[in-house]
Amino acid sequence: MAEYKCAFNGPLVAEQFGCELAMPVTRRGGPDIACVSEEAHRRCQVIMQYMKVAALPVFGVEDNPLTMPHSVLLKTQFGGLLGLQHMIDVAAEGTEVKNINALLGRALAQYGNLEAIPYGQLVDAITGHHLKRRRAK
Repeated sequence: MAEYKCAFNGPLVAEQFGCELAMPVTRRGGPDIACVSEEAHRRCQVIMQYMKVAALPVFGVEDNPLTMPHSVLLKTQFGGLLGLQHMIDVAAEGTEVKNINALLGRALAQYGNLEAIPYGQLVDAITGHHLKRRRAK
């Protein structure tokens, strides 16, 4: 079975969000998440890319894994998904997404295609998201 690196691995590794297609794996750098569906993986990659295009200029950083702070990537993942959840369901509250795959499927159904999702409306949720601090070991 092929493994596809999850575009939203931060919230899943932190065990704060869930996804029915997520499979925990161990890589050289430690725990990670793989997607078991090529189609879902491709959809998540595209959505994450659009979220970065909308949010990174506000942070003043480029989409470069060598220079972009990891916290900006995590804020984009967490805040982008929470913002999307709120856009899809205004009554949605909380700080978790129970099933990322289902959320993105609902977004696709509501907006018709990935390009039509109003990613600019997610910027406030992304920039306003506060990451949980790590506990000292």
